[in-house]
Amino acid sequence: MPRLSLYKPTKTNDYYFMDKTIAEQFLIGGTEILIHKYIGVEEIHDDDPVIQNPGALDKATKETIIQDLLFLENRDRKYDQDIYDLRAIYNVGDNDFDLSQFGFFLTADVLYMNFHLNTMVDIMGRKIMPGDVFELPHLRDDLLLDVDAKAINKFYIVQDANRASEGFSQTWYPHIWRVKCSPLIDSQEYKDILGTHDDDDSLKNMLSTYTKEIEINDAVVAAAVKENPDNEPANKHLANATYPGEWNATDDWGEAISEVTQFPASPAMGDIVIRSDFSPKRMFEFTGQKWQRRFDNDETNKWEKSTYPAWDFTNNQEDPIIDGETIEGAEGLSQAIKPKDTDPT
Repeated sequence: MPRLSLYKPTKTNDYYFMDKTIAEQFLIGGTEILIHKYIGVEEIHDDDPVIQNPGALDKATKETIIQDLLFLENRDRKYDQDIYDLRAIYNVGDNDFDLSQFGFFLTADVLYMNFHLNTMVDIMGRKIMPGDVFELPHLRDDLLLDVDAKAINKFYIVQDANRASEGFSQTWYPHIWRVKCSPLIDSQEYKDILGTHDDDDSLKNMLSTYTKEIEINDAVVAAAVKENPDNEPANKHLANATYPGEWNATDDWGEAISEVTQFPASPAMGDIVIRSDFSPKRMFEFTGQKWQRRFDNDETNKWEKSTYPAWDFTNNQEDPIIDGETIEGAEGLSQAIKPKDTDPT
C-alpha cells in the first residue's frame, strides 16, 4: 500500500474538491467587484523621440509593454471596453485622519482584497495585475448633500498582487489571489476610463477636483484685484523703500534705517544699520554680542521686488496679435500644455 500524502505532483481530485468549496465561499460571502481590465498602451510610433521603447508592440503580451523607458511609466493606458464581474472578500476599516503628521492622511484607505484564483482566470483570462481598476458598487454614495448630484461608485487602482498565504490548502496549492489597491486619482493614465473634462457627465468631472480648484484660483485672483486694483507695490513695511515717482519725506513709506560705511562704536541691543560699502548693500542687527546679518539688498532682487504684486507676470490681460491671429493672453496651463494625442486616427 503506498504511503498517504495530500501533496501530489499534479492537481488531483482533492485539490479540485477544495477549490470548488472555496469558490462557493467567495460566491456566497463575497462582494461584487467590477474590474476594468488593463490591456496595454496606446499605439506606439517608432519615430516618436518621446517614446523610448520602439518596437514594443511586437510583443505578444501587450500588458508587459513599458511605453516610456526613460521615466519607466505607461502614461497612455488602454482598458478593455468590457467590464468583468468578480467576487472579493476583504476587511472593511474606518478611514480615520492621521493628524500627527504634516497635512491630513487617511490611515486605512488602502485595501487588501482576496479573489478566488481559478474563477478570476476563467472570467478575465488572466490574473489581476497592477494597472487594473476596481469599481466598488457597495461603496456607492447615494446620500449626497446635493439631491440632484449623481451618485458614483468608489474606484481603486491595483498597486500589487500576489498569492495569499492563507489561500494554500492542505494540498499545498494556492486558491486565493491577494490584491493591494489604493483610491483612483484623476490622472492621464486613466483617461480611457474617466473620460475628459469636455463631457459634463464624465467620471472625470465627477471624481476630479479640477473644476473646483479652477474656481478657487479665479476667486483668489478676483480678491487680489479688488484689494489692489492699481497694482501698486506693497512695500511700506520695508526698510528705505521708495515709492515709484518723486520721494516725499513726509510720506509714511518704509522704515528709515541709517546707511553707514562702518558699524557704530557703541551700539545698543536691536540697533539696525545698512552697510552701504557692501555690494550689494547689507542689513545688520546688533544682538548684544555681534552684528547679525539680516538681508542683502541685491540690485537684481531688491527688498521691495519680493513683495510687488506679480499680476502682470502671472495673469497677462493683453491679447497679442501674431501673424494676424489674436492669441488669448490669460490661459491656464491645462489649456496651453495638453497631453500628446497618441491615437493614430
